[in-house]
Amino acid sequence: MRSRIAVNDLLNILVVDDNPDDRALIRREISREFPNCQFGQATNPRELSQSMGAAGWDLAVTDFQLRWTDGIAVLLGVKARGPDCPVIMFTGSGNEEIAVQAMKAGLDDYVLKSPRHYARLASAVHMALERARQRKALREAETRYHSLFDDVPVGLFRIVQDGKFVDANPALTEMLGYPDRESLLAAETMNLFVDAKQRRAFLLALKRTGMIRLFEAQFYRRDGRIIWAETNARVIRNDREGTTYYEGSLEDITMRKDAERALRESEARKGAILNSAIDAIITIDERGRITEFNPAAEKMFGRVRADVVNQELAEVLIPLSLRDKHRRGLERYLATGQDVMLGRRVELTAMRADGKEFPVELAITRVDLGGPPLFTGFVRDITERKRAEKQLRDSREQLRALAAYLQSVREEERSRIAREVHDELGQALTGLKMDLAWLDKKIAEVGTTDELRQSEEKLKELPARVDTIIATVRKIATELRPPVLDDLGLQAAIEWQIQEFEKRTGISCRFHSGLKHLDLDQERATAVFRIFQETLTNIVRHAQATQVNIYLREESDKLILEVQDNGRGMTGRELSGTRSLGLLGMRERATVLDGEVNIIGRQGKGTTVGVRIPIQRSAESQKK
Repeated sequence: MRSRIAVNDLLNILVVDDNPDDRALIRREISREFPNCQFGQATNPRELSQSMGAAGWDLAVTDFQLRWTDGIAVLLGVKARGPDCPVIMFTGSGNEEIAVQAMKAGLDDYVLKSPRHYARLASAVHMALERARQRKALREAETRYHSLFDDVPVGLFRIVQDGKFVDANPALTEMLGYPDRESLLAAETMNLFVDAKQRRAFLLALKRTGMIRLFEAQFYRRDGRIIWAETNARVIRNDREGTTYYEGSLEDITMRKDAERALRESEARKGAILNSAIDAIITIDERGRITEFNPAAEKMFGRVRADVVNQELAEVLIPLSLRDKHRRGLERYLATGQDVMLGRRVELTAMRADGKEFPVELAITRVDLGGPPLFTGFVRDITERKRAEKQLRDSREQLRALAAYLQSVREEERSRIAREVHDELGQALTGLKMDLAWLDKKIAEVGTTDELRQSEEKLKELPARVDTIIATVRKIATELRPPVLDDLGLQAAIEWQIQEFEKRTGISCRFHSGLKHLDLDQERATAVFRIFQETLTNIVRHAQATQVNIYLREESDKLILEVQDNGRGMTGRELSGTRSLGLLGMRERATVLDGEVNIIGRQGKGTTVGVRIPIQRSAESQKK
């Protein structure tokens, strides 16, 4: 069989049919699709035997009913001589039962001899040749796999869920000390583990992730000797996601483990203090080359001791901009014996293996061992300390700014209330006072019926003026704290605020509420309402929006408020800047109640403010 079938390939096709017209029909139909075909024919047992003895047939086409045999016998004969040769039955005398029987025997396709089925013969040939090519490729891949499986020096295995081996290569058989593969396949795999805890950890990791890599454990050989091995394994699943079997590799690492144990013992005797130190400890010689590098230093700098020993410290641990300064300082000390860093704690910049710079605190001590001097440095990573210091400074700055902002807001609110009291309420009361004085004077001077009528008319105007004053007082009180929040609850207060916002700004709002019966205490309702007010204020000031969508719902014992606008979208700098004090105040209100405020801005696509606050105060917060 060829590696891939094309319509222009030269194909050798055997036609087994004792009807010359049908043989001509087969040649004609196949040649339309495959013009470069060579046809052989068998019209009797002798020709069939001679043809099957010849090599190189790419395809056989046979009738079912022959004068001297039948198509199934031809099929079996062809497959016996050439298992890879596809066979198509082209007949007009068969039936469904014969077709099923032939398919079970290895037939590739079944085409009826009828004018409406002639055209299907060429496509059947094409599909049969392609399937044959795929079968051959699969068989060759399996052959290569088995060759690799048997020849690789690492132990390979397959086991089923009950712990039985279904396959194992010679390397694994030899590693575990079994005389042959069959005796190993009869062994219980789970009994090979020395430590039951290692076995459970292996199975748990394999079940949890479907794959395990570099798992080290101890195993029993057949003779009872214990070896260390490194295992890599994975789960092979079927189409229904069920486990079919496990496959993996086992590599003997006993020698490596012995060497590691000897090295650990040597290192433990040499430097227990170095290995237990929290700070990085690094020793250099008079040339600036590293002679000691403890585990804490490995972790801190991301470098392995073996890679840095005998390397110049300046090249591997000091940023490029500071290397010359370090070298000059070492040269000066060796020449003069003077150095400002010895015996002191100083803050410097170091460099990790990936090139990232980070702050460290360093103390250097000279070590004299009767030869050239050594210098040991005790290094502490102060990244977190510096970050905490910066956060503390930023927090203090934000608190100062927030305090000033809140003071400014209070003063602004006081000024607004004072203006409204002076301009609206003051004017109304002054007018009322003047009217009362006028009435007092007129009543004292009433002498005619007309004057009495004027006084009565002026008196009738006073209730309207009083109503105006009352409305003004209510307006001011409502802006300070809307009564609807206390009387009807958060949802009604938000609806009222939306109406006021639309009247004042002309920005369209849509309110979507999924609340039904919400028992929210006054403190939480007030906090959410004030956050909502601040959000609307920010939209007016910054968003340049024309549409606002508000969502209020309950979700997993939390009250969720989302406000989305279609404005310009807040930038990351605006969201995190120290000047975004309104946002900071919103977050602080939510934090006090164990909640959170998340703000997402997308340039040109608006900003979304999400508020999540527990409906009930947690027990821990209540204790506080």
